[in-house]
Amino acid sequence: MNITTSITNTSLKNSDKGLVIEFIDLVVNFVEPDNYFGGQIRLTAEEDGISFQTTTEDLQDLAIVKAKKLIARAQVVVPEPEPEYVPDDPEPVQSEATSEAPVADTPTSEDPQSEAD
Repeated sequence: MNITTSITNTSLKNSDKGLVIEFIDLVVNFVEPDNYFGGQIRLTAEEDGISFQTTTEDLQDLAIVKAKKLIARAQVVVPEPEPEYVPDDPEPVQSEATSEAPVADTPTSEDPQSEAD
């Protein structure tokens, strides 16, 4: 399996210690001939201990380890289906015995088409 990484975003911030790295985003891709899995990992100074002294190789290693832990802790969640809408006052349903008989299309003297003839 090949693993590739690339830095996609970096953010700096001012602190009481001066300018520090707030976070670095990396894309981590796990690639096999028939399979591919990838995603973004965010490394932070507080959570991952990165700083201006952290090398690119160290960033790659930290991102790969963090991605593997994220995958290992993942849980499959099947969402509950959304309930179907049921109106508060449904219209009454007519049974065949009480429904009206269909009306045939026969012209009447009130029909505008019959006046045009």
